[in-house]
Amino acid sequence: MLENKNILVGITGGIAAYKICTLIRMYRKAGANVRVVLTPNALNFVTKLTLQTLSNNEVYVENFEINDYKPEHIALTESDIFVIAPASANTVSKIANGICDNLLLSTACAFSKPILLAPAMNTNMWNNPFVQENLAKLKKTGYHILEPDSGYLACGTSGVGRMREVEEIFDKTVEILSPAKLKGKKILISAGGTREKIDPVRYITNSSSGKMGIALADAAYALGADVTLVSTFPVDKNYQNIVAQTAQEMEKVVKERTPFQDCVIMAAAVSDYRVANYSEQKIKKTSEDGITLELVKNPDILKEISGTKNVKIVGFCAESENLLENAKTKIQNKGCDLIIANDISRKDIGFDSNENEVYIINKELEVKHLEKDTKQNIAKRILEEIFE
Repeated sequence: MLENKNILVGITGGIAAYKICTLIRMYRKAGANVRVVLTPNALNFVTKLTLQTLSNNEVYVENFEINDYKPEHIALTESDIFVIAPASANTVSKIANGICDNLLLSTACAFSKPILLAPAMNTNMWNNPFVQENLAKLKKTGYHILEPDSGYLACGTSGVGRMREVEEIFDKTVEILSPAKLKGKKILISAGGTREKIDPVRYITNSSSGKMGIALADAAYALGADVTLVSTFPVDKNYQNIVAQTAQEMEKVVKERTPFQDCVIMAAAVSDYRVANYSEQKIKKTSEDGITLELVKNPDILKEISGTKNVKIVGFCAESENLLENAKTKIQNKGCDLIIANDISRKDIGFDSNENEVYIINKELEVKHLEKDTKQNIAKRILEEIFE
């Protein structure tokens, strides 16, 4: 998702600095070239050797070093984005006032491309009126700021000030760097395995983790789309999330919203059957050897919405055998525009895995193979195929 992007990571003196090691790995795994600049105090929390190993690049701390006949703070500005995390109250305030008394601050002053700040500090420091005034100045001049979360802080108190999770910083970076190719498009995506209730404590479900659907929603949002995720569990994202646990709940939401979308991607694993007679009370174990459940068919959501005027409908096909043959039969039966087929018999891809390998099949039964990759990268390529 960040292939060939040059990301400069700035680390300041705060306990959350250790988390940035994970962020650097995420950037690298997504294809980015990463360089790191630290304030001197940041070295109290993380070492240069660790960061050099993870970034596979030189790590910069001192002012006035020379690189290819350019002062270091100027050479570093050739990156596509400057991500400063954690951003201390000291660094935030100095950037807002043009102070350049270390290499990180000098680089920030000279940086003309997007700068993303992820502040982390004590609650009282965060609420300090001067810090808030400086944050307002930065926002006004175009800085991207991921305001901290509430929670237990390293100082032993609870409140606002905990740095946002590295996954959120990563997602925001992708959002900033991705061209808004899908700006103005409305996309609804379903995710997760539906739960068909037996009684108040039991249900029938499947092995779908929802990772592929969420990866599609993240990628669509990063590309500028207006995204609605209909999932079987709550998801804390910047786009709209509607929870629908059963097939009937998901049917209601999807059918109501489909006419107002440009595209609907049914990535959820919707149960084919539900229990005919839901028990309002917990079913007690008896002396009998077993229990019989009567199952009835669930609505076929994909088939019901296929053919909606001016809406591109995309389905998913999870098969354990005869993958392409079954997928071709499914697209003919459902009437959707595309089918994404994946092999769930493989242990290295599919359900609950972070990677996938899929085949995209259109109405003419033409097949395009997307080789094994992360679900994030597969999601981006699927969207490219849908909207090419």
